[in-house]
Amino acid sequence: MAVKRRRAARAEERATAGEWLERGCARGGLTAAALRVARAGVVVARADRGLRRLAARRPLGPRDLFDAASLTKPFVATLALRLDASGVLRLETPIGELLPSARGALARRPVESLLRHRSGLAAWHPLEKLQLGVPKTGAAPSALAEALLEWFRLEAGLGSPPGTYSDLGYLLYGLLVERGLGLGLFALLRREVLAPLGLLGEVFERPPAARTVDCALDGAREVELAGRLGFRLPRPARLFRGEAQDGNARFVGRLCGHAGLFVTADALVALGAEWLRPGPLLDAHAVARALGGPRGRFALGWARRRRAGSAGLALSREAFGHTGFTGGSLWIDPARRLVVALAAHRRSTAIELDPLRRDLHRFAVATFVATERSSGVVRMR
Repeated sequence: MAVKRRRAARAEERATAGEWLERGCARGGLTAAALRVARAGVVVARADRGLRRLAARRPLGPRDLFDAASLTKPFVATLALRLDASGVLRLETPIGELLPSARGALARRPVESLLRHRSGLAAWHPLEKLQLGVPKTGAAPSALAEALLEWFRLEAGLGSPPGTYSDLGYLLYGLLVERGLGLGLFALLRREVLAPLGLLGEVFERPPAARTVDCALDGAREVELAGRLGFRLPRPARLFRGEAQDGNARFVGRLCGHAGLFVTADALVALGAEWLRPGPLLDAHAVARALGGPRGRFALGWARRRRAGSAGLALSREAFGHTGFTGGSLWIDPARRLVVALAAHRRSTAIELDPLRRDLHRFAVATFVATERSSGVVRMR
């Protein structure tokens, strides 16, 4: 077995990015995927495989838009650092200052805790099952937002231990920002993050139909999570083209703190490059603060490297990144000056993608880092 693994690793190192992605799509059940690898600020690998339109068998293009799912969170965390640096919304602000009716521990905890998964909020809840007193469809955005904030104030319990990965924490952050600043979350993101990075044509809340990549994810994960909480959710009966696969983001009807963006692979690698070498958007102090803080699985906006996670041991101890349940991932390795971005759509969550992501990072390090060390030249793939 060890000999087979070594042979497979050597074959992988010899592969081009396109060849690796072709195999990865088949192995991971991906219907479309776009891979970008950047080394020291230079994109050294681009590959696009799969279909933009499943029924019509239309191939993927380099500027097509993927449902980012939880890869939305690093964008929102970047916005949070911008708002903190400008003094508009400090990360240490108690939640109770933004939600005066909040009770007890929730009121005392800082906004930052929502972005580090340390707020104590539960991981997830099916919002469509809440009794909010507003129509489940067609409610005014402001009315729905206030109803959700009232639910957080009264009923969203704080029984989860610090370090519990929580979509609800990011959802609450987005609602608080909108209420406090009087602007929609996407409008703020455009102004503070996307425009400075030159990504206005690469990241959308409502994507252009012609550039949207079909995603036929089966919805099994949300059905399973709801079942654990005693709720029955039907599996989606249609393809959500141009709509978030995340049911809670669809319920809210716009960008949430935790999901709702549509992105190109180039947008992911550009965001990663900004965190790798801060400027013009962030500064080194803000990045160091975000990546530091309490020990555990999560920093502000990112996951830390773990042996059994999506990073694997090919990346250095300082590496940080995130995944999205539609299939994508973004990892940044400061020690190796490496950014590995994968935008992807899969059919089912039954196939565990972390082994594939770890293989991707081994491939990237072996191809673009080890080669540079041995020859002094980065091999363009």
